[in-house]
Amino acid sequence: MKKVSLLLRVSTSGQTTDNQKKELIDLCKRRDFQIVYIYEETVSGTKKNEDRKEFSRMLNDMKKRKWEKLIVWSVDRLGRDMKELIKTLSLLDDYKISLYSYQQNLDTDDSMGRMFFYFVSIFSEFETNLRKERQKVGIERVKQLGKTYGGNKFLSDEIKSKVLELSNSGLSYRQIKKTIGEKISLGSISHVIKERKLIEGLDLHEITY
Repeated sequence: MKKVSLLLRVSTSGQTTDNQKKELIDLCKRRDFQIVYIYEETVSGTKKNEDRKEFSRMLNDMKKRKWEKLIVWSVDRLGRDMKELIKTLSLLDDYKISLYSYQQNLDTDDSMGRMFFYFVSIFSEFETNLRKERQKVGIERVKQLGKTYGGNKFLSDEIKSKVLELSNSGLSYRQIKKTIGEKISLGSISHVIKERKLIEGLDLHEITY
């Protein structure tokens, strides 16, 4: 029976790892894997590895070979930063630890799976860079219209990012406001989201200010 560990991650306290955990535990039962450790964390995937407490604990256990395989819900649960992701994949390879991603159905136990993991990483970075370029162009368009990016100039970039991430996860404006726990109005939340749509290239006439 192969010894495995699960790495579960969500970005904000308004999200839960419950669904990830259930699916991965069921997977292990079907494949007759023995779950040795489950690492759960609530942290942005853009953080560096050393700034992720549970992730660092996972790496330490990996180096001691407490398990043989790491199972994740998706590749981006390892991290969204390309350099950190490649660093992690390299460490796993160095210590002969295989990696399985449930969403992509990819397994580094075989050479084809390993190759696809790197392709996924490359495309992920390409998508991120493309989005950043579109955002830059969109911000310039907003400036040309004489508007202030972010709606409320007193909102920090961190708060704006949280608003957008929670919105992408399906939360309503009121749920976003409750989760952030900051003095932010529903109007400001709406404005941040609408301006992001503008930045990502939607028709200007679809947005009302």
